[in-house]
Amino acid sequence: MYLLNKTLTFAPRLMPSNFLKQTLIGTFFVIASLWLFSLIPEFDLGGFHWKRVNIVHDLFSAEKKQVAKVDSAQITKPVYVDTCKTGIVCVEDYSKDTSGLRTFLSALDSSKTRIVRIAWFGDSYVEGDILLGSLRDTLQSIFGGSGVGFVPITSEVAGFRQTVIHSYENWKIFGIVGNRDAEHPLGPAGFSFVGEEGNAVSYTAEKRIRLNNFPTAKLFYGNADSALVTANGTEIALAKVKSVHQRNLGENLSALKISVQGKADLYGVSLESKTGICVDNFSMRGNSGIGLNYVNEKMFRDFDSIHPYDLVVLSYGLNVANEKSKNYDWYVRSMKPTIAMMKRAFPHSSILSIGCSDRADNIDGELQTMPSVKRLIDAQRKMAADNEVCFWNLFEAMGGDSTMIRWADIPKHAFANKDYTHLSFYGGKKVADIFLQTILYEREKYERRKRSK
Repeated sequence: MYLLNKTLTFAPRLMPSNFLKQTLIGTFFVIASLWLFSLIPEFDLGGFHWKRVNIVHDLFSAEKKQVAKVDSAQITKPVYVDTCKTGIVCVEDYSKDTSGLRTFLSALDSSKTRIVRIAWFGDSYVEGDILLGSLRDTLQSIFGGSGVGFVPITSEVAGFRQTVIHSYENWKIFGIVGNRDAEHPLGPAGFSFVGEEGNAVSYTAEKRIRLNNFPTAKLFYGNADSALVTANGTEIALAKVKSVHQRNLGENLSALKISVQGKADLYGVSLESKTGICVDNFSMRGNSGIGLNYVNEKMFRDFDSIHPYDLVVLSYGLNVANEKSKNYDWYVRSMKPTIAMMKRAFPHSSILSIGCSDRADNIDGELQTMPSVKRLIDAQRKMAADNEVCFWNLFEAMGGDSTMIRWADIPKHAFANKDYTHLSFYGGKKVADIFLQTILYEREKYERRKRSK
């Protein structure tokens, strides 16, 4: 009992009677540490990426937010024959006689008797038919047609694409983004596929209207010498060719399985109808559009001669925009010749360049639209004007600033992913509807002009 009392008597003396001094010192070191971390610039070290996040920005920064200003010197507004109605973001036509979409719009009038093709070259924004699946379906419901269109031999997104069931094995891949080899020239989609031992690729139609059948099936290949393709058990000899060539594999199929023996570069298949609308999705993750230069211009020309397009869409920007970019002159210098090359390669097609979509990021501790997105769109508009092709401002059509933030924060069936960059399938349908309304209004204007003449 004496020892216990002794312990209780002296225990309080071992504890400080006032924590204020220690608390103040600890708080000072925490704030100082956070401030020092905020001074570390963004950097990469091997596979590690340090992203600067200024946690104490609101405490120490007295600077006002700088709003990205549009460089009006880069913008050349076209002369419109008709004004654009409220709620529609019209296509800006920079052709000399405002006839940039005429080829495509006039082709729609004959969609009941022939195939009207759209080639959509893009990046991960349209991969997996997230946007183009809805657009294709609606266009086909209005103007006729069926089928999924072009599908490559292999695909990174085959697992979640909902417009065709696609599987494959044992293929060597060459592409714009990745390995390239002069002995295996890239095909029109930016890929070349070489069959290894035991190779196979299968396509199965989805059980959905306009997708439940392959009205026609055609294989695109090149660089062939004594090659043999087996399609659904039937052996077919491929012609000896250098550039792209096509081979019919059948009609009214519900499934298609292909394997190849011998020397040949396979590019993909077209699963389309003989009339109506066909939308070919040439998406490639990581491509800024400049990579199209890795495809020989003759390859595009030869492809267009056997598989012609009425509209060619160039939709890029996500792999170019970043919060640090203040100037996109480098992109203009590289992409302007690319657009010019596509005009030469597809001389009978309408060419439409689509500006970058909205993209948000954490900037100085706040989630907001990247200021550089608007600067990039200015550059893209200038490239379209300089090349006298059409331009569509997707950013504005979506709703402008913070659209991706609002779309990603929708509680149920959000339109965008939480990376605030890519669309969900619900968002893809939304953007497809927006683009469709624009195209239908452009067609309405085109018909008015025809009647007035």
